Amino acid sequence: MEHFEGKVAVITGGARGIGLGIARAFAAEGMRVLLGDIDAATVEAAADELRQGGAQAHGVAVDVRDAESVEALVAASQEHFGGADVVVNNAGVYLGGPMSGLTFDDWRFVLDVNLDGMFRVGQRFAQLLREQGRGGHVVNTASIGGFLSHGEGVAYAVSKYGVVAYSEALRGELEPHGIGVSTLCPGPIDTELPASDRLRSASDQSGAVSEALAPFIRDGMKPDDVGPIVVRGIRKNLAYIFTHDDMRELFATRFQNVLNAMDEISG
Repeated sequence: MEHFEGKVAVITGGARGIGLGIARAFAAEGMRVLLGDIDAATVEAAADELRQGGAQAHGVAVDVRDAESVEALVAASQEHFGGADVVVNNAGVYLGGPMSGLTFDDWRFVLDVNLDGMFRVGQRFAQLLREQGRGGHVVNTASIGGFLSHGEGVAYAVSKYGVVAYSEALRGELEPHGIGVSTLCPGPIDTELPASDRLRSASDQSGAVSEALAPFIRDGMKPDDVGPIVVRGIRKNLAYIFTHDDMRELFATRFQNVLNAMDEISG
């Protein structure tokens, strides 16, 4: 996708952090923006900020854990802007701490949002983009944690590995329809992800905490710097959009270990 002006972007997790940073970049390109976020007041404030800057924007409360809520987001895109051209599947949460203390409630909370929610939004908007027949682009937010796993954030890493796999499959599925798919793989970004606990049920048995992420991202890239990177990635139809290039050695080590294991078993 080369031209953005006048096109419609739908962004989940769009009221703050990476989602809002991307929304601001899209608005600067002349796009019309539909923000979806779980907090109704916050998403409306974010949409109002974009409108004050001259953009056409609307905010919708959406919980990606709920299929009816996702369906309402699709309907809102059609009602307010006549559909969608770019979909940024960005809602996410984090829990971390020793793997030995992880509970099933911890696990389920993270995967319900990061992976199941990704699937709900991705499948429904992929259907819409195909039906519209005018091409488009999907950006699914994973993480460098979608390639690099560790016990302190295993539920998050598993969810993001899943996002990478889903995105790769979706890219192949949608390419014949003129629809691109990119996997956004941020490194440390200074967001409110360490406050994910606020979204948990009071009845959950909690062993992991979202605050565990804070030291890793406290001095990270600002969300507004992510937006222009995503715009460039969409223009180039990149399969993967990375925000940082200083972790090449970790990636090289991981993939070399895979190749070495293949050599060992066949040797």
